[in-house]
Amino acid sequence: MELSIVCFRHVPVQAREDRERLERRLDAWNERLLVALQRDGSSYISNAAVGGRFGLRACIMNHRTTLEDMDVLLGDSRRVARTLGEF
Repeated sequence: MELSIVCFRHVPVQAREDRERLERRLDAWNERLLVALQRDGSSYISNAAVGGRFGLRACIMNHRTTLEDMDVLLGDSRRVARTLGEF
């Protein structure tokens, strides 16, 4: 792994609206997703403010982490996001 910290945001497919309102809704959505992922227990991430926006933060500490492990994190994020209901 080259990077040990990765920040990202989940953007639901149905997110199609004016940019400022969308950004506020994405902040709230990603905060809900963070809490749900932590409660799910399958992947643990924290948060970070990037450009004043709420972001999800994965910190990779194990040097044996693989791309497949990162795919699991993204898959967990998508799976848990589907349980949150409407965006």
